[in-house]
Parts: sequence; C-alpha cells; structure tokens
Amino acid sequence: MSLLSFNSVIVPIDFSEECVGAVNTALELVNSPKQVTLVHVKCPTTYITCGTAYVQLDEAEHTKQIEKHFQQFIQNHQWQELNWTLLTGKPGEEIVAYAKEASASLIIIPSHGYHGIKRLMLGSVAERVVRLAPCPVIVLRRGEETTHH
Repeated sequence: MSLLSFNSVIVPIDFSEECVGAVNTALELVNSPKQVTLVHVKCPTTYITCGTAYVQLDEAEHTKQIEKHFQQFIQNHQWQELNWTLLTGKPGEEIVAYAKEASASLIIIPSHGYHGIKRLMLGSVAERVVRLAPCPVIVLRRGEETTHH
C-alpha cells in the first residue's frame, strides 16, 4: 500500500501494453483490486465505411466479441478480481461520464504519446479526460519508446 490510497480508480484501456502499466499503477494505489475498474470504450459499429461502400455490422455480435476479448485480456494478466465495463461512444466523453457516475476518486490513463499529424488525426483521449474529469487524473507516458520531436 502507498502513502496515498484511493477508493475507486478507473483505468481506461485499449488492450495495448501501455495499459498493463496503468493497471499495475492503479493496483499499487488501492487497498483491494475490487477498487479498480477497467473501462474500454468501443465506437458504435452501425456502419463502417470502406472507401465508398458501407458495410453494416451486427452491434450485438461486435459487443460480444469485444467482451470476449476483454475477459481474455483480464485472464491473461490474472486480474480476475478487478471490475470491468464496456461502453460505447466517444472515448473521452464516455470515460468522464463513467467517472462521474461511479464517483471515481482517480483516473489513471496511459498516453500513447502521438505527435504531429497522427495526434491531429486521432485526437487525444488523455487530454480530453484531463480537461473534463471530475477527479484527479494521472497520465502515464510511454516508456523507453518515447521519441522527442
């Protein structure tokens, strides 16, 4: 246990390796793994465009596949005691809304450290969460792969 302790910690995940460090950091700040909730936000899949063709996807099937992947991710890291939830929408807004609803005391979010055009195209979920969150936010930077531009 650390000097600081939090009752409810939310860790947004996208199943990347950066998320593993964020979850481990969260576990160091709580008394019980049950105080950590992993949150993944998927985009609605009613229509996905490929060039000019539209492909309709089955939302329920897509949700089922992501839930299965989520459970496998949790099992692979032996995090069965953690809570988890799957949300649909814009990641930044959904994470903040969930934090408000859950009365979170902290959000720990990994940053992918995108720069330049990639950042403009993808936006920054971490930045949005920092600006709108109802609680403190810790943004973890990428490790040794970080490049400075």
